Amino acid sequence: MGEQTHLTPEDIIARIEDWNGKDVRYEELGGGITNHNYIVWIDGGPENGGKKYVMRVPGIGTDMFIDRDVERECMIQADKVGVGPAVAYQIDPEGALIIDFVEGQVMHPDTISGHPERLQQVVKTVKVFHDGAVFGHKIKLFDMLRKYTKIARDIDAPMPPELESLLLAMEDIETATARNPVPDVACHNDLLSENFIVDADGKMWIIDWEYGGMTDPFFDLGDFVMEHPFTREEERLIAATYCGGMDERLFGRMMLYKSVSGVWWGVWAMIQHTVSKIDFDYMEWGMERMARAQSVVDDPDYQQWLAAQ
Repeated sequence: MGEQTHLTPEDIIARIEDWNGKDVRYEELGGGITNHNYIVWIDGGPENGGKKYVMRVPGIGTDMFIDRDVERECMIQADKVGVGPAVAYQIDPEGALIIDFVEGQVMHPDTISGHPERLQQVVKTVKVFHDGAVFGHKIKLFDMLRKYTKIARDIDAPMPPELESLLLAMEDIETATARNPVPDVACHNDLLSENFIVDADGKMWIIDWEYGGMTDPFFDLGDFVMEHPFTREEERLIAATYCGGMDERLFGRMMLYKSVSGVWWGVWAMIQHTVSKIDFDYMEWGMERMARAQSVVDDPDYQQWLAAQ
């Protein structure tokens, strides 16, 4: 799916027939490192009898990673099981989306880490779509990582020595996790804190489904763990909450995938550093993810986690 570098909010607004003749206003919504996001008010927003949406315009180069039709399907499924906001419009061929706005508190690492009840709410919300949603798109994690790595090399993206050594460790993790596979489920695969919103009723929502697909649920959990400064006790609480009791093998599986997630996003960041037009320090961000991946490989229990799979 090709992207038009000149697609603007005005272009999108003009192409939505339902909005013709209405008072449509927008402002930029910060925080995105993949897309350009905007808040859009129709006829003054809900408080004035109108509507409020998020407009997501794909960032340059994201078509290397993201199929916007897949993203839309994942969002529809997430909406059906009650954890994701509804998609109102999709603008093709660019794949821009207009999504219902969720009013609430956006989570941050420090509003999840150190708060066991919130942490358990996250895991239970994740389990809702793991158990209830079905995505058409399937992800083979290590094939995808090899694809990303090839893209990075083909465009001459930075490949730091730390990343090269971690890619070797991924071979061991691939071999270990393949021995006794866990059935694939509908996964989000980008569970950073800011993708969780808690509304005024205490309900938790999950946004930004562009990396969604059917894959190993413990990768989703490992990705979540990688993105947060959890203690080992909190990491074990995540696994125990998800499994309905502590399972040491599956805890180890989650921790191995924590490393895979850090490498995946590290490679992703090197590509974005090379192609993205968004003003963001992808190099620093990616190096931090690689360091988190390395912390797993350096863990005294790493070999035990490998052997237990």
